[in-house]
Amino acid sequence: MDRCTKAGVLACVVVALAALDRCGGGGQSAGHSPTVPIAPTVPAPTPVPTNPPLSASCAKLPAGNPNAACNSDTPTFLNDVEDAIDTLRREQPGLFDGDVVQNVGAYYVGIIKILDRKGLCAGFDGEELGVKTSNDYNDQFKILTSRNIVRTGPRCFLGTCYPAAFPAPQGPLPPPPAGCPLPSSQSIACGKEPQPAFYDDVEAAIEKVLNDDPQLFDFTQHVPATDWPLITDISAYYQAVIKILNGKGYCVIFDGEEIQVKRTNELTEHFKIDYSNAYVRKGPGIYRGSCYPAAF
Repeated sequence: MDRCTKAGVLACVVVALAALDRCGGGGQSAGHSPTVPIAPTVPAPTPVPTNPPLSASCAKLPAGNPNAACNSDTPTFLNDVEDAIDTLRREQPGLFDGDVVQNVGAYYVGIIKILDRKGLCAGFDGEELGVKTSNDYNDQFKILTSRNIVRTGPRCFLGTCYPAAFPAPQGPLPPPPAGCPLPSSQSIACGKEPQPAFYDDVEAAIEKVLNDDPQLFDFTQHVPATDWPLITDISAYYQAVIKILNGKGYCVIFDGEEIQVKRTNELTEHFKIDYSNAYVRKGPGIYRGSCYPAAF
């Protein structure tokens, strides 16, 4: 420190560092790491859940032609359809009471899945069952009467369509309701079941809202011969019932007439929980039907 005074120590250090910075013949200075910009962390997008196709055989084929010409040709798939009905009787006997189908939605879904196992694409349009293996043609069948009685034999065959007439082209489904972890779904058939699975929970939710939120009702007015009170805020009433069901693990939507309730996309059960858009509705009559697969 001969040449550096106490006051000049800092200056000497700066000079020394500058000299070091000039050593090394260009490029990065010795002992210094380059400054690397750090990219902001972008969270991975949440994958949108999707449903497996009801029929993998149909998923391999394009949509049909709704303007296809149909005639009473000789059926190609009649034996396959009859075998599928017999198989469903063995695998799910609870769907039948003799020849009467107890669960229409599950009946059609079951037939479609059994035919899919055989490599046949099948679809139901609300009236008829179509079956095909390509888009060259398809057979059309009526396998249930208006009284839900099984139809088999040649009388269930309606005709053959050239080219294949189903399925109709469809756009994207609406997104699932907020808070529902299940993907959107679309039903193909609906009907009433002898014992709906979700009825007890829906009925309990109505009772809880009646007890916990009395401000939503006028208990001095009722549906005649019942204890169903007048609803003073019908929107809040539906929201309260739906909130309770959500808390029990259900996905629920209100379509303006009924609430649709599901735990999986196997089915939805539908309930009418108001009377004349003015009063509470309770009891077995709230259950209106079940749709397979789930309707939303």
